[in-house]
Amino acid sequence: DKSLVEQAIINLMLNAIDAVDNVSKPKIIINVILSEENRTIVTIEDNGKGIPAEDLENIFVPFYTTKRSGSGIGLSMTRQIMFLHKGNISVKSESGFGTKFILSF
Repeated sequence: DKSLVEQAIINLMLNAIDAVDNVSKPKIIINVILSEENRTIVTIEDNGKGIPAEDLENIFVPFYTTKRSGSGIGLSMTRQIMFLHKGNISVKSESGFGTKFILSF
C-alpha cells in the first residue's frame, strides 16, 4: 500500500525535523538505493540530538514517547507498516550525534 509506506516515511521525516530543531547546522539526509540483494533501502539520517541508549530499546513500543507533545504511536505504526509490507526497519543512534533509520523492502 503506497500511501501507508508514504505515511511511514513522512513520520520518520517529521521525527528528523524535530530532532534537528535546536541544532546550529541542521542536516537531514534521505537516501534510496537498490541493494545487491535487489532490495530497496531507504535511509533517513539527521544530525540532531540522537536517541539515548536507554530509550532505544523502547522506541517501537506503542505509546512510548519522550516528547512533550508526542503520542508514542508514530514509530510503532511505522514498524507495523514495514512488517505488513514484508520489510524491516532498524535504527542507529548516538546521543548528541544524530540518528539514522533504515527501511528495507
